[in-house]
Amino acid sequence: MVNEETEPSTIVENLNLEELVRKEIKSLFDAQPNNDPLYQVYDAIDRAITSKFKVLINETDLIKIDILRITEFFNTFHFFESINDFVRDAYVNSNNLRHGFLTNGVLFRTEKTNNKDQIEFAVGYTITELTQLRSTKPELYKSIVNEVKSQLEGFIATDSEEKWYFWPGCEMKIPKQTNIILDTSISKSKFVIVEKTDSIEDKAQIVVEEKPYQLELSILMDTDFYYKKNEKNKQKLKSGFFTINKADTENYASLDFSEIELELQKGEKKYEYTLYVPYASPRLDVKTNMKIFGADAIVEEFIATCT
Repeated sequence: MVNEETEPSTIVENLNLEELVRKEIKSLFDAQPNNDPLYQVYDAIDRAITSKFKVLINETDLIKIDILRITEFFNTFHFFESINDFVRDAYVNSNNLRHGFLTNGVLFRTEKTNNKDQIEFAVGYTITELTQLRSTKPELYKSIVNEVKSQLEGFIATDSEEKWYFWPGCEMKIPKQTNIILDTSISKSKFVIVEKTDSIEDKAQIVVEEKPYQLELSILMDTDFYYKKNEKNKQKLKSGFFTINKADTENYASLDFSEIELELQKGEKKYEYTLYVPYASPRLDVKTNMKIFGADAIVEEFIATCT
């Protein structure tokens, strides 16, 4: 969603500073990616996609890159949170950190409990919070950077007290005030926009639900919501339920990466936002095992599980 109002210069400056901080933290792990299995896999995916699109042929390549990076990092993250309790706990228990995991990054630390064999999640910072630390508590920020650097370079024994991890994010763009809810009943994301008003019945509402190669839109009451077919054709969407379908064929082999452009004008303070994210962690899979007996005592076996 794009708010067409011009952003104040202070917001732009903060965004630039956040990108600087992200690069600063990321550069530490770029130099020593093998010290963190989660980051090592991120780095491998990052390099693979980057090498595939060294030369951008057209705008479609940019769409492919964005979709591939978001989906691959999202799936990778779900695998790692399924085998690491401290990653899962940070993601599941904190809306703020969840926002960071899905967008532009989280730096978090583990520490051992009284039980020496047990590790718990201790401290976590989104890139936004690290940026604030850099400005308001520079000494604390500097000490964190030094701790991370020393750990990655092997000056700190990482199996004793604590360890720093960095997840650069899934690279989604989500409004900061969005409430992010994990949902096991959906396979694609759903974005719900509700007008801020005391009225229970007369609330404008927009539901944007992603389906394979299309969007389902449900709009209640009048909103400043637009669909951009192209640069010259922008149409205001009326109240109702409909789909924007990018597929004009049933031959799935001919379908490819695509993009849909929407705009919500004057929406920053007028609406509340909730993003429903599919939570398909391997932790939630059930292994299905069935033996199939034949008359000649030959046994075939069916085993399947799929996130």
